[in-house]
Amino acid sequence: MEIRITDIKNELELTDPEHLDDTLNKYRNDARAGVIKLIKKYDLEKQKHLQEIKRTGLMKFYEYRYREYTYICGIDEVGRGPLAGPVVAGAVILPRDCNILYINDSKQLSEKKREELYDEIMEQAIAVGVGSIPPAKIDEINILQATY
Repeated sequence: MEIRITDIKNELELTDPEHLDDTLNKYRNDARAGVIKLIKKYDLEKQKHLQEIKRTGLMKFYEYRYREYTYICGIDEVGRGPLAGPVVAGAVILPRDCNILYINDSKQLSEKKREELYDEIMEQAIAVGVGSIPPAKIDEINILQATY
């Protein structure tokens, strides 16, 4: 009995990216148009996944460069000025060789992706900190100092 395309699709959706090749190879000789379309789609997904691994690996430049230090802190800020309200900054220390895919500057991420990553970051983080400087203090000390 031939496996249904819906069942193949479900299997592919449940396959871990690291094992996707094995699952795809099971169906590469299937000549049905729907299966061919699925194979192409998941081959593209696999390529995107590999590109993301490479991108996040390149982000570890400072981690590798300053490997002798026990902790390296990543920071990000929002609200760069008194007209926009306070400056809020977040800082996170992740374990050495932590691999969280899709991590990026918060402004580069969708709200949905930020929320997904929040849980993963909080689960893996060694330390997390948040600071805020109100507009009046920004006026007093200037935006650069407020960001620090």
